[in-house]
Amino acid sequence: MPTFIEFPLGRKQTPFGVLPDLKIPVAVHVRHGWRIYRFLLDTGADFSLAPRHLAEEVGLDWEALAEAQVVGIELRGTSARLGNLPVRIGPVELLVRCLFVDAASAPFLLGRADFLDRFKVTIDAAQNKLTLEELPHDG
Repeated sequence: MPTFIEFPLGRKQTPFGVLPDLKIPVAVHVRHGWRIYRFLLDTGADFSLAPRHLAEEVGLDWEALAEAQVVGIELRGTSARLGNLPVRIGPVELLVRCLFVDAASAPFLLGRADFLDRFKVTIDAAQNKLTLEELPHDG
């Protein structure tokens, strides 16, 4: 039986008026237990992204992480490191490959690889909720 996880949609002011805010609370397993961060569900992102300090809080050795070059919507490349991020969303725990960027202003994004490819996402503005339905997977 699939797992359904619901979140109330936040609202945010934009130049186009008030829109739903697709940030959801995600528990991340850091060195001293679980800590909640608000991640943006980004269906346009191939990978998840987070700032360097989260890699360090998880206990990853920054210098040992594989380097990668990433390009976002700004079309300027930036250096990142690739590591695994242990997360829990509702009752579901997963290990998500994540690009970590050495910038305090880096967003917390959940992308398709290892996260959005594990869930069916429903955004219901009329009901003011976002629902994740866990998809069957190997493992």
